[in-house]
Amino acid sequence: MSSSLWLGTYTADSGGHGRGIARVTLDDGGAITGMRTAAASDSPSFVATHPTLPVVYAVEEFAARFRAFRVTDTGDLEPLGDALDAGEAVCHVAVAADGGYAVATCWGDGRVLVYELDGSGAIVGRAEAEASVDPYREIAEEPRPSRAHSSLFLPDGRVLTTDLGHDTVRIWQPARDEHGAALELIGETVLPFGSGPRHMVLHPSGHVYVVTEYSNEVVVLEPGELGVASVVHAFEPYERNGNAGAHISYDGDGHVHVTVRGANVVGVLEVRDAGAALVPVANVDCGGNWPRHHLQLGDRLYVANQLSEDIAVFRLRDGMPVLDTTVPTGSPTCLVPVA
Repeated sequence: MSSSLWLGTYTADSGGHGRGIARVTLDDGGAITGMRTAAASDSPSFVATHPTLPVVYAVEEFAARFRAFRVTDTGDLEPLGDALDAGEAVCHVAVAADGGYAVATCWGDGRVLVYELDGSGAIVGRAEAEASVDPYREIAEEPRPSRAHSSLFLPDGRVLTTDLGHDTVRIWQPARDEHGAALELIGETVLPFGSGPRHMVLHPSGHVYVVTEYSNEVVVLEPGELGVASVVHAFEPYERNGNAGAHISYDGDGHVHVTVRGANVVGVLEVRDAGAALVPVANVDCGGNWPRHHLQLGDRLYVANQLSEDIAVFRLRDGMPVLDTTVPTGSPTCLVPVA
């Protein structure tokens, strides 16, 4: 169990009540025992950690910036270099396993950005990946904007990014150009029209599970070629209108958890057929309003409820979340373990 978490928030620049990146302290059993602001930042709605260095990265969503922070001896954060420009509504960041680069995705303008990192973890360059083209442009009633939303690194070195606006998962190979680290587009998986792929998680079998924001489903992608194997409801009883799929995780055993805003539930899906199939088995109230992100650590599940401004702490019993407590905090958006 990690001793603490990094918490991303929405701050005053976006109408939120967070103060930047917070550090959440846990006791040995996983209960939240304290919380403090680790670094002032403008709506750091998603954060990620370097795989080997005490460095934290954040997207400042409404300021359209990407920043790096060094972890201090006191456990707070201090800027590591200057912030770099990002795209409109940059909403997600992930760091490569070798620590050489980070990928940021931008919901507002669809850009996929690659940031070169040096040996200290500092940001030293930026490249822009190839823009998306809507595969449904011939049947869409009007032009649909690209809305890149998240990335996932695969063990074989490939990188996946979702495009919520174009209903695709794009497949990239790491490359280099005059800016340093870059991505080369090598494939694309087209999901059902209007589904809105948002976040992804990898199963040890190689299957990738994609939660969709608009259709509130989970798409199972096949290992290797990453074709669509199946599509299932993220929760039952299923209701699409007014709900928005948010985040997805695999518990390392036999269950997948999906948070759904609007319905305000944690959907529990059972993994079957060695990862090839998912079956919705239960819904659990998320403990608040608008569950934007969640994190599993050990037998605890932490849910960041953005609009009720709290973190709901659940115990997991055979994959089923049981609410333990809720802890108030300003406009939470993302939870990441402190390395």
